[in-house]
Amino acid sequence: MRKSVWMVGAMLAASLGGCASTGVYEADTALHETFIVDTNSQAAFRRAGEYVRACHVNVAHPYNVAYAWKPKLGEKGAPDEVQVYKVGEQAKVLELITSEAESPSKAKVTITVVGEGRWDKAEIAAARASIESATPACRQGG
Repeated sequence: MRKSVWMVGAMLAASLGGCASTGVYEADTALHETFIVDTNSQAAFRRAGEYVRACHVNVAHPYNVAYAWKPKLGEKGAPDEVQVYKVGEQAKVLELITSEAESPSKAKVTITVVGEGRWDKAEIAAARASIESATPACRQGG
Protein backbone atom coordinates (compact mmCIF):
# COMPACT_ATOMS: atom_id res chain seq x y z
CA MET A 1 0.00 0.00 0.00
CA ARG A 2 2.75 2.41 0.97
CA LYS A 3 4.57 1.74 -2.32
CA SER A 4 1.42 2.36 -4.41
CA VAL A 5 0.76 5.70 -2.66
CA TRP A 6 4.32 6.76 -3.38
CA MET A 7 3.97 5.69 -7.06
CA VAL A 8 0.74 7.67 -7.47
CA GLY A 9 2.41 10.69 -5.89
CA ALA A 10 5.41 10.41 -8.21
CA MET A 11 3.17 10.05 -11.27
CA LEU A 12 1.12 13.07 -10.22
CA ALA A 13 4.26 15.17 -9.70
CA ALA A 14 5.59 14.13 -13.11
CA SER A 15 2.35 14.99 -14.85
CA LEU A 16 2.11 18.36 -13.10
CA GLY A 17 5.68 19.13 -14.07
CA GLY A 18 4.60 19.34 -17.70
CA CYS A 19 1.96 21.94 -16.82
CA ALA A 20 4.51 24.46 -15.66
CA SER A 21 5.35 25.67 -19.18
CA THR A 22 4.47 29.29 -19.85
CA GLY A 23 4.65 29.04 -23.64
CA VAL A 24 5.96 32.14 -25.39
CA TYR A 25 7.52 33.43 -22.18
CA GLU A 26 10.06 30.60 -21.99
CA ALA A 27 10.07 28.79 -25.36
CA ASP A 28 13.43 28.52 -27.08
CA THR A 29 11.50 28.28 -30.35
CA ALA A 30 9.46 31.49 -29.87
CA LEU A 31 9.18 33.77 -32.90
CA HIS A 32 8.20 37.43 -32.86
CA GLU A 33 7.72 40.43 -35.09
CA THR A 34 7.29 44.09 -34.18
CA PHE A 35 5.72 46.66 -36.49
CA ILE A 36 4.06 50.07 -36.48
CA VAL A 37 0.40 50.33 -37.46
CA ASP A 38 -1.41 53.52 -38.49
CA THR A 39 -3.95 53.55 -35.68
CA ASN A 40 -3.89 54.31 -31.98
CA SER A 41 -2.90 51.69 -29.43
CA GLN A 42 -6.46 51.01 -28.23
CA ALA A 43 -7.68 50.37 -31.78
CA ALA A 44 -4.74 48.02 -32.43
CA PHE A 45 -5.61 46.18 -29.19
CA ARG A 46 -9.25 45.81 -30.30
CA ARG A 47 -8.16 44.60 -33.75
CA ALA A 48 -5.92 41.97 -32.15
CA GLY A 49 -8.83 40.77 -30.02
CA GLU A 50 -11.15 40.57 -33.04
CA TYR A 51 -8.54 38.58 -34.97
CA VAL A 52 -8.15 36.10 -32.11
CA ARG A 53 -11.92 35.68 -31.70
CA ALA A 54 -12.56 35.27 -35.44
CA CYS A 55 -9.62 32.98 -36.22
CA HIS A 56 -9.09 30.94 -33.05
CA VAL A 57 -11.89 31.16 -30.49
CA ASN A 58 -15.11 31.16 -32.53
CA VAL A 59 -14.13 28.41 -34.99
CA ALA A 60 -14.07 24.63 -34.92
CA HIS A 61 -10.59 23.13 -34.86
CA PRO A 62 -9.48 19.58 -35.70
CA TYR A 63 -9.54 17.01 -32.91
CA ASN A 64 -11.97 19.17 -30.89
CA VAL A 65 -9.16 21.47 -29.75
CA ALA A 66 -10.53 24.72 -28.39
CA TYR A 67 -8.68 27.98 -27.84
CA ALA A 68 -9.47 30.85 -25.51
CA TRP A 69 -8.04 34.29 -25.04
CA LYS A 70 -7.40 36.73 -22.27
CA PRO A 71 -7.20 40.48 -22.88
CA LYS A 72 -5.08 42.40 -20.41
CA LEU A 73 -4.95 46.19 -20.29
CA GLY A 74 -1.49 47.48 -19.55
CA GLU A 75 -0.98 49.40 -16.34
CA LYS A 76 1.60 52.05 -15.51
CA GLY A 77 3.02 52.24 -19.02
CA ALA A 78 2.96 48.50 -19.75
CA PRO A 79 1.57 47.50 -23.16
CA ASP A 80 -1.91 46.04 -23.59
CA GLU A 81 -1.84 42.27 -24.19
CA VAL A 82 -3.92 39.63 -25.90
CA GLN A 83 -2.97 36.11 -24.81
CA VAL A 84 -4.11 32.97 -26.68
CA TYR A 85 -4.03 29.57 -25.03
CA LYS A 86 -5.56 26.12 -25.37
CA VAL A 87 -8.66 25.67 -23.19
CA GLY A 88 -7.52 23.97 -20.01
CA GLU A 89 -3.93 25.16 -20.40
CA GLN A 90 -4.22 28.84 -19.50
CA ALA A 91 -0.67 29.00 -18.15
CA LYS A 92 0.83 28.10 -21.55
CA VAL A 93 0.46 31.14 -23.80
CA LEU A 94 0.69 30.09 -27.46
CA GLU A 95 0.40 33.57 -28.95
CA LEU A 96 0.92 36.97 -27.37
CA ILE A 97 0.01 40.22 -29.10
CA THR A 98 1.03 43.46 -27.41
CA SER A 99 0.10 47.00 -28.35
CA GLU A 100 1.53 50.25 -27.07
CA ALA A 101 1.47 53.86 -28.21
CA GLU A 102 4.20 54.89 -30.63
CA SER A 103 2.55 58.32 -31.08
CA PRO A 104 -1.04 59.54 -30.63
CA SER A 105 -2.02 58.09 -34.02
CA LYS A 106 0.35 55.12 -34.30
CA ALA A 107 0.78 51.92 -32.31
CA LYS A 108 3.73 49.60 -31.91
CA VAL A 109 2.49 46.01 -32.08
CA THR A 110 4.51 42.92 -31.25
CA ILE A 111 3.26 39.44 -32.12
CA THR A 112 5.00 36.53 -30.42
CA VAL A 113 4.18 32.88 -31.07
CA VAL A 114 5.52 29.76 -29.41
CA GLY A 115 7.10 28.58 -32.69
CA GLU A 116 5.57 25.08 -32.69
CA GLY A 117 2.84 23.59 -34.86
CA ARG A 118 0.40 26.18 -36.18
CA TRP A 119 2.03 28.87 -34.04
CA ASP A 120 4.63 29.88 -36.64
CA LYS A 121 5.59 32.64 -39.11
CA ALA A 122 2.35 32.14 -41.07
CA GLU A 123 0.39 32.83 -37.87
CA ILE A 124 2.37 36.03 -37.34
CA ALA A 125 1.68 37.11 -40.95
CA ALA A 126 -2.07 36.48 -40.60
CA ALA A 127 -2.27 38.39 -37.31
CA ARG A 128 -0.27 41.28 -38.73
CA ALA A 129 -2.43 41.52 -41.87
CA SER A 130 -5.54 41.47 -39.68
CA ILE A 131 -4.34 44.21 -37.36
CA GLU A 132 -3.08 46.42 -40.20
CA SER A 133 -6.29 46.09 -42.25
CA ALA A 134 -8.78 46.06 -39.34
CA THR A 135 -10.33 42.96 -40.91
CA PRO A 136 -9.62 39.47 -39.56
CA ALA A 137 -7.69 37.48 -42.18
CA CYS A 138 -7.24 33.97 -40.83
CA ARG A 139 -4.30 31.94 -42.06
CA GLN A 140 -4.91 29.33 -44.71
CA GLY A 141 -4.18 25.65 -44.27
CA GLY A 142 -3.17 25.71 -40.67
